[in-house]
Amino acid sequence: MKKLVQLLLICLFAGFAACGDKSEAQPEPEKKQSSEEILKQWLGDVSFKAVSISTGRWAYKDIVFNQNGSAALLDNDNRIFTSYDNGKTWQERIKVANNTVNCIAFKPEGDKLFIGGKSLGPYVFGAKFWVYNTPQNGSASLDYTGEAITSGTADVINHDFIRASWNGDGSVYASFGRDSYKDGFFGNITPDGRKIFVRRTPSFSRINDRDPARQPSHCAGFYIMNNSEKLTLCAYEYSTSGLTNIVVGYQSDSKGAGNSWFNISLNWKAGLVKHMGQDKSGVHSIWVTATNQVYYNGQELMTPKNISGQILCAAIDNDNFIWIGTDQGLYKSEKAIP
Repeated sequence: MKKLVQLLLICLFAGFAACGDKSEAQPEPEKKQSSEEILKQWLGDVSFKAVSISTGRWAYKDIVFNQNGSAALLDNDNRIFTSYDNGKTWQERIKVANNTVNCIAFKPEGDKLFIGGKSLGPYVFGAKFWVYNTPQNGSASLDYTGEAITSGTADVINHDFIRASWNGDGSVYASFGRDSYKDGFFGNITPDGRKIFVRRTPSFSRINDRDPARQPSHCAGFYIMNNSEKLTLCAYEYSTSGLTNIVVGYQSDSKGAGNSWFNISLNWKAGLVKHMGQDKSGVHSIWVTATNQVYYNGQELMTPKNISGQILCAAIDNDNFIWIGTDQGLYKSEKAIP
């Protein structure tokens, strides 16, 4: 009996020891990445593939995606392509002859297109623009055209269109500038036959509740979150006191109306931003700089792989894939923003 008890005790001790060894041998649970870590890893490793729209090699100057999946694309031959299936298929709709087109803005419903061009002079006549009817089924037709005029003085805006955005309030907002970067304009128009743009330029408005500085401003890349909310604008201001140009970032919760601008230059990392694209929620934005760099939300530097040429524009489609236009082609990210 005593030997049997001793045997049982030995077996029990051996079992506990085995359990202990097994527990110690188990690997530690894998540490999960935070959403910020996942995003940073994606931004540093995002790969792109070329997208062929038409035969030959073309530069793509502007691209926009609307919340309903409609999209428009501009190339350096002044051809404009539209898509109504989130970029899966593209169709050439418009070609502007004998002028230079710089930017496009697609109405949220996708049934009208605003086209911004250059000053006819240069810088003697007003910047040329066109508004086209673009029904999904049927041919595009010119609604009206004209030279941009500023409100109040009725003077022509003798600058080039830089970027444009057609927003939920029915207005087209546009930035203007010149090659010298020493003068410019920001304003909006309701495209119903009008030619007069209401000035909303930061340096001619109250900023941080201070009087207007009224220095010349080359207004460049901008976007309006959700096409209706906070406006972010990059301006290149000419300082008469220092005789220098400085890059300034501004935000406005009233799209530049009245005393709504505030200066965000202290948090501005991207330098001169010539193009901004946003996703349909306004949460994600992609910024293209004059130094051929791409920033996510203006803060995180993105390293796009397999892209050739000078980057001209960027956009985010409704599945959160990034599209980039360069002077050598059009590219789409192989994975969506995580």
